Amino acid sequence: MTDTTDAVVKSDKEIGSGITPKDAKRIRMENMSHEEKSYLRRRSLMEMVWRFFRFVILFGLGFVIMYPLLYMISCAFRDRSDMTDPTVMWIPRHFTLEIMKETLDAMDFWNTLKTTLILNVGCAFVQVLSCAVTGYGFARFRFKGKNLMFAIVIMMILIPPQVISLPLYTQFRHFGIGEFSVNLIDNMLTMYLPAMTGNGIRAGLMILIFRQFFRGLPKELEDAAYIDGCGPFRTFIQVMIPNAASAFLTVFLFSVVWYWNDYYVSASFFNNTRTIALMLQNLDTELKQRLFNSVTVELSSREQIVWKEAGCLLSITPILLLYVCLQKYFTEGIERSGLVG
Repeated sequence: MTDTTDAVVKSDKEIGSGITPKDAKRIRMENMSHEEKSYLRRRSLMEMVWRFFRFVILFGLGFVIMYPLLYMISCAFRDRSDMTDPTVMWIPRHFTLEIMKETLDAMDFWNTLKTTLILNVGCAFVQVLSCAVTGYGFARFRFKGKNLMFAIVIMMILIPPQVISLPLYTQFRHFGIGEFSVNLIDNMLTMYLPAMTGNGIRAGLMILIFRQFFRGLPKELEDAAYIDGCGPFRTFIQVMIPNAASAFLTVFLFSVVWYWNDYYVSASFFNNTRTIALMLQNLDTELKQRLFNSVTVELSSREQIVWKEAGCLLSITPILLLYVCLQKYFTEGIERSGLVG
């Protein structure tokens, strides 16, 4: 039995008429000219140099990308005194959780997180639906003024939100007509209404993504649905949405991130409603008020870094967890939506 096994292993390593790959390579080298041998040596050397160069480039890029996150983690769990200690670089000399606890209290993190999820995730979900319907209309239907309206969508991508913030504030401050107007400032409807009508944060880019994706789907899918008696709306719900699941997920993640990180639009409409981005922006004042009972107390900029880095770490943790769980589908949606390649 052992002899048979050895024979099988030996035969797997042999090529041709019983010659091993090592012997075949040696025979080829003996039959080569001097120029051919020199070429192979240069090629082998270039491959080794390229591997080393590629490793250095990828390692350097990875370090540059990961450096802020590593520094953030290092600072969030060190004492304030470590920031003025020149011997402390990455590993804290005094490991502590007090900085994280103080930052959690200053940001009122759990209540703020709940408000942020209700506002941002809700707006992202509503905006995905409205942009999907709009993108499908641009991709599949012909109507008068289509090119003009799509040009307006492109303008939504190009025009910064600061340009329209003042007209929007005036509109929401006196929302309605005459005596029937109401004040929507500091109300979540100021974020939900634009999202419901396809005018939320970066809505133009989302419409463009859906348009490109739906244009890439076979027209035969809709033709088959129409033959079976489906109308345009039922075709969109039962046929197009299931085939566009990856695009929906991609746009949803984009929308969540943009709403999560938004400070300017939220600060324009909210006075008392607090989101993660707003609390992070005002973290310095909140910390001075809670820790020292005075907003005028002077702290060195290096001492403040530990609290700010802890706040940044808390603010990005939910998004990082979301991305880790959905990274596979997110990458697939990017590839299929026409944003790359």
